[in-house]
Amino acid sequence: MKLISRLAIAAAVVSGSAAMASTTSFVTTTNDLGNDAYQLVDQFDILYSGANAYLDWDLDNNPDSIIPIGAPDSLGTYVDPEHYVLDFGTDMQPFFLGTELSAAGSVDWRLSYTLTPGSTTIYSTIMSGTTIDNGDGTWTLNINLGLEWPVNGFPSNALGVPEGTHVAAEIADFSSFTWDGETLSANIPAPAAWALAALGFAGTGRRRRR
Repeated sequence: MKLISRLAIAAAVVSGSAAMASTTSFVTTTNDLGNDAYQLVDQFDILYSGANAYLDWDLDNNPDSIIPIGAPDSLGTYVDPEHYVLDFGTDMQPFFLGTELSAAGSVDWRLSYTLTPGSTTIYSTIMSGTTIDNGDGTWTLNINLGLEWPVNGFPSNALGVPEGTHVAAEIADFSSFTWDGETLSANIPAPAAWALAALGFAGTGRRRRR
C-alpha cells in the first residue's frame, strides 16, 4: 500500500481493514469503568480525508505544518474497540506514546487508546475536545480541529518525516459526537450540510488543525 494511502488509514492505527470512500459508521455502547471513564464496546469505522497530513512538531496537539497528500478519502475500520476509552474531566490534556502533552490546551473529553483493554492508563489520545450539555440528557462532544491523531504517529515514509512524529488526519464527514452516558455516536450531517460546513472551514485559513 502506498504511504499516502496508509497515512489516511494509519490515522486509525487500526489492525483492521481499509476501503475506499464510503461513510463513517460510528455508534458504540460502552462499559462504565468508573471515574468518568468508559470503555468502547462495538467495532466502528471512520472516514478519513487523504488530502493532507498535519504535523505537530512541538507536541501541543496543534499542527505546525501541513503536508499535501492528495489521496482519496479512505475508510478505516477499528477492530479493537475494547482498547479505546472515553473519559471526561477538567484540566485534562491529550497523551501521545504514554506521555501527557503538557503544552496542549486543556480538554473536556478524550478518546484514547490503552495498551490493556479495560485499563484507564492512556497510551495515546486520538481525539479530544469540548463538551456542550444539550439539556436533554445528552452532550455534544466537539472534536478539536476535526482531526484524528494516530496512536503511533507518522508511519515509515519516504518524505523525510521522522517515523513516530505526532501527526493527524482530517475526519472527512463529521466533527462531533453525541454522548448519552452509555452510547457514543458520530454526528454525521446530510451531505449538503457537510459541504457547506467544509466551505466555511476552508475560509478560515488552515493553520491548524487536529
